[in-house]
Amino acid sequence: MDLERYRNDAKALVRAHRASSDEARARARVVLGERASERFQLSDAQHVIAVENGYRTWAELKSSAPTMLTTALEYMPGDPVTVRVTRRRLVDVSDEGGAVQRAGKPPGWRAVADRLADELVVNVSRSGTVGLPVSRGGPGFDAIVERVAQASLALYEELLELRDS
Repeated sequence: MDLERYRNDAKALVRAHRASSDEARARARVVLGERASERFQLSDAQHVIAVENGYRTWAELKSSAPTMLTTALEYMPGDPVTVRVTRRRLVDVSDEGGAVQRAGKPPGWRAVADRLADELVVNVSRSGTVGLPVSRGGPGFDAIVERVAQASLALYEELLELRDS
C-alpha cells in the first residue's frame, strides 16, 4: 500500500467533486449519504478512499501503512537489512525479498530457503520473501523483527555461497 497514492487519490476526488463530476459525487454519496451534497472537504474524500479500500476510517488506513525498519545487520557494508512492517488485523514483518534481490536465485535456492525456514522458524515465499506474522502469545514484535532480519541475512549468505560454488 502506498499512502502517498491514497492521499493523491483523495485530493483528486475533491477536485472532481468540486468540478461536479457525476462519478465523484456518486462515490461520495455511497459512503457519506446526503452529507456528501452538503459539503465535501479533503477529510470527507479521505474517508471515501479509506472505505473504498476496505478500512473503516482514514486513520485506520494510515495506521496500516507499511513501515520500513533498518536493522543493525548488513548484507554488505553500507547495505543494511531492512524489514517492512505492515499493520492490518495482524502485524506482518518481511524482508520484501531483499536477500533474493541481492543474491539472485541460483539453482537449488529453494532447497536452501526451505532448510533455513525450518531451522530459523520463518516463512519463505515462492518469490523468496522472508517473513512472519506477529501473533498474540508468540514472540514479541522486536524478536520477530530480529528473526526475520537474521533469516534474510542467512539466506543471502547461503545464496551467495550457492551461486559461487
